This record gives sequence, structure tokens and C-alpha cells, in this order.
Amino acid sequence: MQLEDIEREAPVDFSVCDCPGQACYKYCLRGKGCTLGVLFETSTCVCFEWLTENGQAVPYRPELRYKAWPKRTVARLVEDGWWEPEPEPPDAVPASSSAQGG
Repeated sequence: MQLEDIEREAPVDFSVCDCPGQACYKYCLRGKGCTLGVLFETSTCVCFEWLTENGQAVPYRPELRYKAWPKRTVARLVEDGWWEPEPEPPDAVPASSSAQGG
């Protein structure tokens, strides 16, 4: 799913943010040194924003940060221990001197 598809499937109040960590998240997935903020789910996909890598905010533009994976893939990765869901929304995303908007 591309960013345009995510925007089309998103709830009415959804908007793309210039920097990671500025949206409202249902929950987080943590693992592999990264944090993903789950924005919403469709009937088949989990739509998320890639927030951090190795404890730092990712410097990537929205087209690279906003992703969607099939629900069955997310369920398998959680079951296999690659990702751990956390019910609490993420704390503030650490500032990164290399993070740039847009």
C-alpha cells in the first residue's frame, strides 16, 4: 500500500505529518530496534508510521514512513517474537539532528 492508498483508506480526521511522532496512535509495535506507531487498521491491513530506529527519530519523508502490512503478516511477526505490541501510545519521539521534514 502506498501513501496515497493509506490516505484514501484512513479515517476522516487522519492527516500526514511532516515529522515522525506527531500523529495519534492506537498502539505501538516495538522490535528490531524500531518503533512503529499504528495509526489505524482496515479489514485487511495494519497502517502505521515508522517512528524510530535505534532510539532516534527516523529522518525519512512521509512516503517512506507511512506503510501498511497485511494483518496476517503482523500477526505472524508478533507471534514469532519479531514485534511486540504495546498498548500505550509512544512517548515523545526523540529529536534527531538529522531528521528533516518533507
